[in-house]
Amino acid sequence: MEIPTAAKKSRGIKTKIVATIGPATWDDNVLKKMINNGMRVARVNASFADYDEFLRVTTQIRSLSTDVSLLLDTMGHKIRVTGFKDSIEVKTGEQICLTYQGGKHHKEYKTIEVTYNHIVRDMTRNATILIDDGNIILKVQDIDDELLMCDVIKGGSIFYRKTVTIPNVHLSFPPMTAKDKEDIKTAIELKYEYVSASFVRDIDDAKAFRRELGDSGIKLIAKIENYEGILNFERIIDEVDGVMIARGDLGVELPIEYVPYLQKKMIRKCREKGKIVIVATQMLESMKDNDKPTRAEVSDIANAIYDGTDAIMLSAETSTGKYPILAVDMMRKVASITEPDVEPDIMYTDTESADETDTICIQTAEMTKIQDLKGIIVITKTGKTIRSLVRHRIKPLVWCVTHDPFLAKQLIISRGVTPIYMPNISDDRDKLIHQTIKHIYSLGELHLKDKVAIIFGSTIKGKSINDILEIVQVKNVLSELSELE
Repeated sequence: MEIPTAAKKSRGIKTKIVATIGPATWDDNVLKKMINNGMRVARVNASFADYDEFLRVTTQIRSLSTDVSLLLDTMGHKIRVTGFKDSIEVKTGEQICLTYQGGKHHKEYKTIEVTYNHIVRDMTRNATILIDDGNIILKVQDIDDELLMCDVIKGGSIFYRKTVTIPNVHLSFPPMTAKDKEDIKTAIELKYEYVSASFVRDIDDAKAFRRELGDSGIKLIAKIENYEGILNFERIIDEVDGVMIARGDLGVELPIEYVPYLQKKMIRKCREKGKIVIVATQMLESMKDNDKPTRAEVSDIANAIYDGTDAIMLSAETSTGKYPILAVDMMRKVASITEPDVEPDIMYTDTESADETDTICIQTAEMTKIQDLKGIIVITKTGKTIRSLVRHRIKPLVWCVTHDPFLAKQLIISRGVTPIYMPNISDDRDKLIHQTIKHIYSLGELHLKDKVAIIFGSTIKGKSINDILEIVQVKNVLSELSELE
């Protein structure tokens, strides 16, 4: 059995690495090494950031690299316990009460306030309430105007500001918080490439975020992390540009054994529709404190890549962990070993592209199985053709050429895509092909004997569908260089 060799350069991997920025990665030298190791998207978690932090990270990242895009991850609604200073001990089998912040306390039973004013109104009997990611489990037995009487199913210490999760109950939150709205304004001002919407429950939530983004052009990523988001998944993905599978909260809202199954199903649905998909949370959790991951974590990363994810994400591992550089490098190493073993998987479904575009991308993907192609060049104005093509998880490299620098940065997250910003793209088709191949050749990514496929727009006036496919040999295009080899 042959043992593969890991790619030495980050450009050698197709799966994109998203890394969260925090105190552990504020240093320029740390970030440079993370970028060199393969970080292609910098995530800023709005739960721990204000305007000054957004501005600082934006300035720092853009001063270090033009090959890294920015993702603002909104805070969303979080219910927390409040109303006390020291921890409160609750014992399995006892009864306690919950109320809203400032609500009345029971005369006999321990009462805990939560930061959700409609906790009593929205609740139902026999509902389960999880505190601190399920370390404390309550079951609602009775409800009055201001109190929930609960049985303690699993006891322990309740600490101030720990999270409260209520699975399978629709809470009457608005789609976004006031902070979310302010943070989206910041993302628009600073020209972030992506915004991820936390705790998206249905298409109405997604539409609210889309309205807030307006005509900014920022790509909207829906975080799927609750029961309602799963139930409404297929309608949600029709409204957004991509999905983040946020396995942390998802594994609290649902029995944890469902998460791998749901991950695979969601990745496939995203690929069918040509949507971005990111797998997130605890991918290298042990590397917060250790310089090496567990074998299970390595397998988790590899399985997400086999499933066909566009990107894999690091959270606390890079924001507050001890080994952010090594964590990114580990992801790169796993991807470089796994990706060559991933076979193309053709999706015979429709995307947002025109039918003709989907058809030609399917044909191109099929062709890569039998043609020895070094890569595929796509000339695009919108990026839709790229999403239609790379969802098939083809083996050849994909270069996406665009005159729009913002779009080029947004395409970074797509699996296997190297965006190329060319401000002066020729209107003449032959000149455009020559210009593009010469540019890629100058980067050292093509040799004269290589063959590439090219997908580009029709030259018929008034026709915009990308429905022309051509296969060329580099030396025939760069005739002035053909004698050098």
